[in-house]
Formats: sequence, structure tokens, C-alpha cells
Amino acid sequence: MGTMSPSAGPVTGAATAAATAAYAGRFARVASHGYAPLGATGLTVSRLGFGGYRVDDEAPEHRAALEEALARGLNVIDTSTNYTDGGSERLIGAAVSDLVRGERLRREELVIVSKIGYVQGQNLALAEEREAAGRPFPELVRYAPGVWHCIHPEFIEDQLGRSLARLRLGTLDVCLLHNPEYFLADAAHRDAGPLEAVRDEFYARLARAFRVFEAQVAAGALRWYGVSSNTVAHAVDHPEATSLARMLAAARAAGGAGHHFRVLQLPLNLLEAGGARERNNPPDAAPAARRTVLELARAEGVGVLVNRPLNAAAGRGMLRLADVAGPAGPAPLEWQVPVVAALEAEYRRTIAPHLRVGAGSDAPEDFLRWADRLSSLHGRLGGLAHWEPIESQVRRLVGQVVGALDGALGGALAEQWREWRDRYVRELDRLLDALRAEAAARSRRQAASVSSAIDPLLPADRRAEPLSRKALWVVASTPGVSSVLVGMRRRTYVDDATAILDWPPLEDPGPVYQAVAAMRARGA
Repeated sequence: MGTMSPSAGPVTGAATAAATAAYAGRFARVASHGYAPLGATGLTVSRLGFGGYRVDDEAPEHRAALEEALARGLNVIDTSTNYTDGGSERLIGAAVSDLVRGERLRREELVIVSKIGYVQGQNLALAEEREAAGRPFPELVRYAPGVWHCIHPEFIEDQLGRSLARLRLGTLDVCLLHNPEYFLADAAHRDAGPLEAVRDEFYARLARAFRVFEAQVAAGALRWYGVSSNTVAHAVDHPEATSLARMLAAARAAGGAGHHFRVLQLPLNLLEAGGARERNNPPDAAPAARRTVLELARAEGVGVLVNRPLNAAAGRGMLRLADVAGPAGPAPLEWQVPVVAALEAEYRRTIAPHLRVGAGSDAPEDFLRWADRLSSLHGRLGGLAHWEPIESQVRRLVGQVVGALDGALGGALAEQWREWRDRYVRELDRLLDALRAEAAARSRRQAASVSSAIDPLLPADRRAEPLSRKALWVVASTPGVSSVLVGMRRRTYVDDATAILDWPPLEDPGPVYQAVAAMRARGA
């Protein structure tokens, strides 16, 4: 299917109660348990949604996965202005435009969610340009180099327009403030004053942002709004904790009793079950009078979207809640490190002395020193979720060196470099595979511990299912959860995840979360 020209104009309309209900009805096989209300919006949403965190408009397989997910009955699409620096929104915009204009879907059937807050990539360049021109975005939070954050009305108005353009939409169904707790984290880091004063300022900023959203609803650019927060299920005394109760109070201050704050997004998985277990609302109530964030959301008509259902924070790393396969027959790590070390020593002895670099560049002998760095990870890898970003960075940096030298060298030295390069890349690949195997083994042990904890609490016919499906099923079955957002960059991921839409909900997920908590308390 061809990509439509951006000049064709935005797709009009927005999700409606009638159309989303009719969409669910078309998938009669799963309609009785594969869909749920999105809070008090009147919209019907699939229990699983397409998560756009790592999708990009330059990857055809990502678009194929999105189209397959929609064909399977998913009608929730979640993205953000900063996902792949706008590429995620562009992909979704192109695919939805073509599907709607080709009459394969109706715009009114789809619930499209985006988020605003991060100042990274092209948004960071924009913010820096404005600062240089003397027109900075107000209230920028400079959390770290290259990672700024902003929820000021001026920034929201700018970003919503850009988001709609990339999505090729006239109206966005849901817009969320994206991790506004960066303000709290930055304040804690700077020791910015008494915590309650910091929190008061935080919710005052939310109220100002919500007023912009209410105005955008009135203008027809937006239907509903809310917050995506990684800390909304934290204990009340955590300095970065956010509170749904106080968010709702800010929404009432911004829009009155008829406010349009109707969606909350938060992490929830087998290990991070605070949304279902931590009683933190309202924070100023006696502990016995508090409710969990999911309980309060249900009572207040707030739809809940869950992120990270399969990527759980575990200590200082991440645990992938899925069955894991490792590389087939990798070379033993203890054999491969000396092989790579010897090749790097050969490079430093025979090639590096002939290289000339500009001022400020690394010395040529330091271009390729991976054997020692990678061997130091032996026994310290937390699993594949820990290893994969490291491997990606190593391959990127090595690729930069190889590309630069391939283009810069000539004559006999180029021939010598190419012969050495081919040997080195082959052996480095083997070393990376050995570390991947170690990380995969760690992940398998972790996954086996989780399965052992939860399987006795699941129906017998579910125990042999892959851990990823069981993990998604438990979260999707949790009362108060409207839709579980799953990263689906490949059609195989769509196949794996959507199998649970055939499954009736688990009757009581509570004991499953308790069993995993007990497993972690034992250090398993």
C-alpha cells in the first residue's frame, strides 16, 4: 500500500461511542471479553493496544505490524511526540490516513493517543533556537544534558499542533502529559525546598496545562486528556510520587465538574503491581481510607492505559517477562575474550600508528578497545533487557569506526585494514553472541522463577502458554485496566500478544501479584 502525500490534508473526525462499539461488534469472537470501556468517555477499547514507543516511519515492518494489529481487532494506538523523534507519529499518521481513505477502517473506530512533555531531538533543537532568539519556552526543566521537559501552556500549544500534523489528524482523541514528574525529580535533585511546596507548584502547573487542554477540546482539536506517569503508583512518601486524586482536583480547577480528564497511563506488570496494590489515594487521607490508583480510577470514570506490561524494573535493571532463546552454540566467553584482545593488540601495533586524526579526536589506538570493556560485564548482566542496549551501542560505535576508516584509507594500508577488519568483526560478533547467551541464560532463570510462582494460580490450560501471554493476560484481567499497550514492531509480536483476546479474563489476578511479590521478597 502506498503512502499518501502529506498534502492530502488531515483525516477528519474522532473516535465515537457508536463507532468503537460497532468495531468491537465486528470481532464477535472476542467482543464479549476482548473490549472494555475507556472510563467515562463512552468509548469502547480493545484490551490490548498498539504501543508506538519504538516504531519508525522508515521501517516497513513496523507499518505492517500496525496494520496487522488493526486487522486483528485492536483499536487503541498509543504514541508520543518524542518516540523515534516524531517517526512514530509519522508512521501512524501515514498508515491511518491510507486505511481510512481506502475505506478499510473508519476514523471514528480508532482511539489515537499521543503525549507531550519531552524536549529531546528536534524539540530540543527548537527549544535551543528559541533561547538563542530570546524567546525561550517558559518553565523548562533541564533534567539532564539532552533531556529537558516542559508542560507550560506555550509548549503544549506548539507541540499539539506539530503532533496533529505528523499524525495527519484534525482531532486527537486523547492527549497526555508525558511523565510530568520530571519536575519533582529535578526539584529533589536540586533540593528545591519543602516537599509539600514543591508538590503544590507541581499541581498548579498541571492545572495550567489542563486549562490549555480544555480550550483545545472546546476548539475541536482534542477530545479527552490526562497524564502518563511512571510514579502515580508510588508510595505517598516518595518524593517523586504523583497522585491521581490531586490530578483530578487540578482538572476540576481547570474545567469544572465537566472536565475532560478521563485517561491515565501508568506502568503495570507482574513485578511492578503498585497500581493494583499500593493504597496511595488520596495521599492526605489516613492509610486505612486510601484506595489504589486503579480503584480510584474506576470510581472516578478514568480510563487506564497500561504501559511496560512485559518490561519490569527489577533492581537496577529490567526483566523481560517472556520466554527467551539464546544464540545457537556461541563460543565460550572465556575463549572469545582473548581472541578479540589479540586482534585489537594487532590493530594497535600494525594499523593505528599509521593513522592521523584531527585535534580533539580520540587517539587511533583507542578506537577499538572492546575486549576488556566487554569482559568486565561477565557475571554482571541482569538479563537481555540489560544487555540489548549495550550491544546496540557497541555495534553502533564499532560501525562508526569501521565506516570512517573504510572511507579514509587507501593503498596498501587500506588493503591491510580490510583484511584485519573482516577477521575482527567476525570475532567481535562471536564475543557479543557469547555475552548475549549469558544474558539470555539469566533471563531464562528469571522467567522460570516467575512462571513457577504464578503457574499454580492459573487455570491448568494456561500454564503451558508462553510467559509473555500469561503476563499480558494477568494485567489485562486486572479490574480498572482499560487497555494494555504492547510494543508490536513485528507481526510475530502481534500474533503472540493477540492470542489472549480469545481468553476470558482471569477471575482474580490479586493472588498472582501477591505470589510474585513473595517470590521477590525471598530473593528468587
